[in-house]
Amino acid sequence: MIIAGLVAISLSSGMVLPVADSPPRFSIEQACRHAGEPVTGVGRPNQACRDDESKAAADLQQQWTKYPPVQRATCVEGAGLGGPPSYVQVLTCLEMAAHK
Repeated sequence: MIIAGLVAISLSSGMVLPVADSPPRFSIEQACRHAGEPVTGVGRPNQACRDDESKAAADLQQQWTKYPPVQRATCVEGAGLGGPPSYVQVLTCLEMAAHK
């Protein structure tokens, strides 16, 4: 059932998650807040993080509808686990799922 551009998708967890017809909106600043702070011994500059996030957001904008709604919902939900959501995480998840 489509209501205001949203499709309700029931996930195996029993949750109902609305999936928009357009990519999610995340804060690039939050996603890159800790860039440059080495977690595994290798940090990356904050600007590189922002550049990657901006490119991934643009790629998602262009490619969003080519991915199945269930996969989009799964990847968006997963991107918020363990910290601020990231466009790079969503795009990587979708690309990996498409190549299975």
